[in-house]
Amino acid sequence: MPDARKLMKTTAAREFDVAIVGAGPAGGAAAFALAKGGLNVAVLEKAEPPRYKTCGGGVLARALRWLPANLRPAVERECLAAEVYHHAPALNFSTRREEPIVSMVMRDRFDNLLTEAAIGAGAELFSGAPVVEIARHADAVELRTSDENFRARFVVAADGAGSVVARLCGLPDLRGVIPALECEMTVDPETLARFSGAARFDFGLTPRGYAWVFPKREHLSVGVLTTRRGACNLNNEYARYVQHLGLAPITEERHGYMIPGRPRARLFDVPRILLTGDAAGLADPVTAEGISAAIRSGQLAAEAILAGRPDDTATRHMYRESLRATLLRELRVARMLARVLYDFPKLRAWLLTHHGQRLSEFLTRVVMGEAGYRDAMRARNIVKLLTAGHRG
Repeated sequence: MPDARKLMKTTAAREFDVAIVGAGPAGGAAAFALAKGGLNVAVLEKAEPPRYKTCGGGVLARALRWLPANLRPAVERECLAAEVYHHAPALNFSTRREEPIVSMVMRDRFDNLLTEAAIGAGAELFSGAPVVEIARHADAVELRTSDENFRARFVVAADGAGSVVARLCGLPDLRGVIPALECEMTVDPETLARFSGAARFDFGLTPRGYAWVFPKREHLSVGVLTTRRGACNLNNEYARYVQHLGLAPITEERHGYMIPGRPRARLFDVPRILLTGDAAGLADPVTAEGISAAIRSGQLAAEAILAGRPDDTATRHMYRESLRATLLRELRVARMLARVLYDFPKLRAWLLTHHGQRLSEFLTRVVMGEAGYRDAMRARNIVKLLTAGHRG
């Protein structure tokens, strides 16, 4: 059989203003904004949507402000409360709001909802189209998939932590990735009802990480993560957590995945290619949540392309500055708090013992979009807590 990739090199490329690689939250948000702005947009997705995506599936309230589509059809359960449990010492804190703190979704339906919104705005979806080769030219980028060639003025890389676009462009691997294990678990109705009222987070069980229970419509999403590779065996930690909660799963479907812990090095170095979401390494290091940053970075990339095109230098400069002024500054402060929570268990225990409810309320305000991590720094709240913690 002839080599399909060699054959594609002789095939004329389909022309677009922008090609977006990946149909997740970052890709869907970027595609919607660009298509609505009048550009000719191709979305290249390696799978056939709707496809399963390993993720806790908690859409934070702050992300709802940026969504280009009504989330409700994809919501399985809304949590008006969040519960934080700490072990050794045993502590429990709860926060509540009148509006959902976390809206629980399954990513196949959620991502498909965003993709359909982008298609409705004029974007064109090419599913089953994994990118296998990239050729950069002075005025465009050519992408080769297993079936077709695409040529675009700009490329938005929205293809996750294992970004093929980043690899094909020679960018270094992500630093500080966070390994996680998540399980879609069916349980008896009584157990489901017991966990249905709140998003639950447990600290002090999993070394340098946390565990969680997210209630969905008919099952639970249960998981564990650690901020350091090799810190623990996640399969063992998951089993220990399930036993601690007294869960008796009827069915389990386990999935392992990686969460970026730091922004990707040389993030803005590749001409005509803008990395977004997990491909850019923009997950929140405190919560390990990436949907919010994916949506916002996709929109910022779209805004830069719309304002700067066809000038690549102006576009990348605008994207770099807008990302630095928003997400990257927040992530710098968040990494400091994450170190306290995950790297210094004695300090974390002291902090939660003396200021646990205060810290829980602050993190809920961040999740709700009512505050940012930088607000605590400007008010010196976290600095005071850390200083007092070291003195204690």
